[in-house]
Amino acid sequence: MMWGRANRDKGLAQRFAAAVNAHDLIALSDLMHDDFTYIDSWREGIVGRQVALDAIELLFDRDPDFAIEVEETSFKQPEVLMRGLVRSPYLGGDRRAVWRIVCEGDQVREWQSWAEGGPPGMTRKLAPDDLRDMSNLAGDSPDSD
Repeated sequence: MMWGRANRDKGLAQRFAAAVNAHDLIALSDLMHDDFTYIDSWREGIVGRQVALDAIELLFDRDPDFAIEVEETSFKQPEVLMRGLVRSPYLGGDRRAVWRIVCEGDQVREWQSWAEGGPPGMTRKLAPDDLRDMSNLAGDSPDSD
């Protein structure tokens, strides 16, 4: 049933965002698929739960104030879309952002982010040795207004 999946996936994406804001690596690990894929605003990214957790842990160490503020969540099969703000002194201050999330079962399979204003390449800063070109997987940037 479509409504069941929409509610499940939106709830999963919201729990993931809450775990990011709590800087809770254990909860993030539980929510991430083994082949978790992160794609940044530069259409670059990383693949793998442990690679992503290592990058997130480095981000939290460098930016203890890092948070995402979700203002709106919607679902268009098979994706959850969230809109809001990234709060990060380390990555250049507050920026409007849009996130695209793909869930598989009870885990987040893919997280893609777009932030306004030419943000720094997050993957380049946090996982340069594991960086991959994700332009073949990345969706077109949605309007974040």
